[in-house]
Amino acid sequence: MSDSKICDRTTPSLNLTSPNTLTRKELKTLALGLSKASKIDNQSFPPLPNVKQEITQVQNFFPDSTGLLNANFTRQRMQQKLAETSYPIVHIATHGQFSSEPEDTFLITGDNEKLTISQLDRIIRRTATRNEPIDLITLTACQTAVGDERAALGLAGVAIQAGASSALASLWSISDEVTPAVVKDFYLGLQDESINKAEALQKAQLALIEQGVSPAFWSPFILIGNWL
Repeated sequence: MSDSKICDRTTPSLNLTSPNTLTRKELKTLALGLSKASKIDNQSFPPLPNVKQEITQVQNFFPDSTGLLNANFTRQRMQQKLAETSYPIVHIATHGQFSSEPEDTFLITGDNEKLTISQLDRIIRRTATRNEPIDLITLTACQTAVGDERAALGLAGVAIQAGASSALASLWSISDEVTPAVVKDFYLGLQDESINKAEALQKAQLALIEQGVSPAFWSPFILIGNWL
């Protein structure tokens, strides 16, 4: 089976991404997550109990990292941390609503507020002016799709246009139970400097295939931008 059937990767046609390979040594990660139930605009979102495990896994893989979970995950804290320190990887695990209409697309922060496309754009653009901009944004959001089923890529696309080198996102709603396994194997692959990000994602997907996991759980993940 060719990798194009397993790992989906997309490079924007505009020259928005750097061809440089991610430097694997001493990677710092800002891991943000929401595991509790929330309510936005009278819409209820159930708890995501495995997000805590996911954030812990990220911190274990990259010890020189920062984790902000639930009440500690706010837009203000996110801005503060990114202003204080360069984080090559930003990992966000939360609920989100994704629509073909930008105003209806957002992530949910730990203080039960929306993180909109425009807010995410501004936050990333501030980091892009530094010598060490964000290299990878991972969005493992359990989605409520509204309209275009590919609208989730819009948020990842905004991250790329704002200055992030690459983004790992999903094409449709993903399982809170399976996601930590994908994250674990993907970041394990990133520890190996002999393979690139796309190959790391492929290895994570192959691991699930070997376990007999349905494609519905591993196939929605897509890497856009610089996949080196």
